[in-house]
Amino acid sequence: MLKLVEELVSRRRWLLNEIKKFEEKYGMDSSDFYEKWSKGLLPEPLDPEIHGDFMIWYGLIEELYRVEEELRKRLKPR
Repeated sequence: MLKLVEELVSRRRWLLNEIKKFEEKYGMDSSDFYEKWSKGLLPEPLDPEIHGDFMIWYGLIEELYRVEEELRKRLKPR
């Protein structure tokens, strides 16, 4: 189990690093971006590169949430 937790922590660290790049590039906090993009409050970017970035950013945040949930399950006292 320790090996899995170490892998999840490493994955989480990588995800946070990648997400930070998008936050810096677009000047927006990921929680704000995620909420607005999920609710359709951000207009669809016309620029394909920006649209692609938004799709990747959203996917990274989803993966971060999944990894953090898995970590909570693994580290939860029994």
